Amino acid sequence: MKTPKRIAAVGAAALLAVVAAAGSASADQYAPYIGYGYPNTHDGVQCVQHAINNSPTPYHILAEDGLFGPDTYNGIVAFQKWWNSQGFYQLQVDGIVGKDTGGPMQDWAADWGYKCTKALPSYPAP
Repeated sequence: MKTPKRIAAVGAAALLAVVAAAGSASADQYAPYIGYGYPNTHDGVQCVQHAINNSPTPYHILAEDGLFGPDTYNGIVAFQKWWNSQGFYQLQVDGIVGKDTGGPMQDWAADWGYKCTKALPSYPAP
């Protein structure tokens, strides 16, 4: 018998396969990094929080308040570890949203559209 968690995990794995194949659309390679020691724009942090909440990252729901602190940092680390466990390219587990981490996060925040595409750092789409 399939449990809701198993169904969600299978669905997440299928979505990841599509996301990995599709890549991020209209990425902004000049968006500032997000983490301790970086400018941490309100929209950028809010998009990070939203992406973590939308993903199957094993972390509690974050307040989507646009404020960077220990909870958002730990959420980023949890997201990076979760992503690495999925068998795709490996992210550095450093609590920083740079171009490598920003790409997958853009995909998990896609329902917010242009706001997150421009607020999260990533490589330009091919």
